Amino acid sequence: MSHEAETYSLFRRVCPDCHTFRAIKDYTTRRIRTVFGTVKVRNPRGMLCRDCHPGMVGAFAPLKEICPDRATSELMELTARLGSIMPYRQAANVLTKFLPVEPTETHATVRKRTIRVGERIDDQVAKEESHARRKMEERQQLELPLPGDRRREFIISIDTAHVRSAEPNSARNFELVVARCSRGGSGDVGGRYFVTASTQQKAIRDRALHTLRREGYCGYGGVTVLSDGAEILKRLPRAMPRPTTHIIDWFHIAMRVQPMQQISDSMVRSQSGLSQTLSSIDKEIRAVKWRLWHGRVDRAIRDLEGLLARLKPSQQKSVVSIARLHSLGSQLLTYIRSNRGAIANYGQRYREGLCVATSLAESAVNSVVGKRMVKKQQMRWTLHGAHMPMQVRTAEFNGELRDRLRAPFRQPAPSLPSLFNPKPPLLRAA
Repeated sequence: MSHEAETYSLFRRVCPDCHTFRAIKDYTTRRIRTVFGTVKVRNPRGMLCRDCHPGMVGAFAPLKEICPDRATSELMELTARLGSIMPYRQAANVLTKFLPVEPTETHATVRKRTIRVGERIDDQVAKEESHARRKMEERQQLELPLPGDRRREFIISIDTAHVRSAEPNSARNFELVVARCSRGGSGDVGGRYFVTASTQQKAIRDRALHTLRREGYCGYGGVTVLSDGAEILKRLPRAMPRPTTHIIDWFHIAMRVQPMQQISDSMVRSQSGLSQTLSSIDKEIRAVKWRLWHGRVDRAIRDLEGLLARLKPSQQKSVVSIARLHSLGSQLLTYIRSNRGAIANYGQRYREGLCVATSLAESAVNSVVGKRMVKKQQMRWTLHGAHMPMQVRTAEFNGELRDRLRAPFRQPAPSLPSLFNPKPPLLRAA
């Protein structure tokens, strides 16, 4: 490592304009932490070239450019990975037991490194999002819809995760938007994750376009957004390039019909006097579910309204089950009316092998956010403190954490006013 530091310091000592050696101000010692312990290296500080910058005095440290955190990329990657998987104190104990690290590297060090790595990944993603935003214009479908091809549409399965807030002046919980983008039908393994703490329409759209671009989306092809009908998630389909279809998850519809079926079945078995009337009610509930499965929304709404009208006079009796059945039916009717434009023909999509449920998003919420911040974790988070570890965890799930931390180094431009920027020799001679 000392040889690499001396080589880079010698390389940075050469002026990129006049190709002469720059003067050295002084030599200091820099302590760099690695996975094998702390290493001391010589850190020369160079001066600006006197010929290219006459009258200006400035110094720079070459090792600060390649190692700004005083730790190698391997140690930063390992610390950030452990900090995104387990609590910071537990991650610090694991590092202390298995690596020859200094005792000063506590949970605060793990937290700072995890957040710093998350900020770097977030900045890289933001730059890639700006590039994707310029390329993704609203275009029409140019690909031919091949019959039987399940990979002709891009799926965005999106959901929200509730995290306990540590801000004293904010709400008790805040939401993280979690999504999994893939291309293919039901049962296909794959896809990429993204998590964002911003619930703005443009922020969610940019993250979705960036993730879809990694899956092969170039502005052409149908996009299908699967959600549970939350108001935050309805903003995404409105901002996506056309054609984009918004579909309500069938699981959330079925789970609103299932309690009504269970109550009616129980009442049919227990009450013999009303068995004939309750039997017809049970058939009507099953018919409503069948019509919703096949996308016949208007007919399902009319049948449900008629069913509620029949159940309303029965509420005067002391039958708790009928009152509960009427309450569940009213909630189902409100849910269908508010999302009637997003209810598709689920039966046809299922027969074609396309996705009809947000199981991908549900598993993403459980594996990405739930295991780290919600389940069995009695802790509170700030918005920034929750967003940055999730970027590290998402990059780890996508298999790109190491590539993002070990990106090729680019020589930084000198932080000088434009008036004093050195010119290349050919332009200077002209």
